[in-house]
Amino acid sequence: MPLRGSKVYPKMITRRERAMLNLIAQGYRNKEIAGELHISEKTVTESQKNLMRKLNVPNVASVIDQALEKGLISVYEVLESRFSKRKPKQIEFSYVDQERFKRPALVTQR
Repeated sequence: MPLRGSKVYPKMITRRERAMLNLIAQGYRNKEIAGELHISEKTVTESQKNLMRKLNVPNVASVIDQALEKGLISVYEVLESRFSKRKPKQIEFSYVDQERFKRPALVTQR
């Protein structure tokens, strides 16, 4: 008789876990996932551990591999959302920002 956790059915993965799978596959970090899903980083870490347990894999990279293999997430959906939603981080400072970072602002209490 197989162990209970040895087979994964799509309904065993919650909506939150499925959303997390997509974000992980898109390359989001834990802090970014927490911000997107409005949860704490600790909750993200615990959910990742639950996914590793449910999919019976040793690390988060293997979670994505298994999720793709079992059809829990689609490569096309990940790529589409990756390139349509997420913008590359660009750090550009205006002259005002540069001046502000050169010297500390004075804080006065009234």
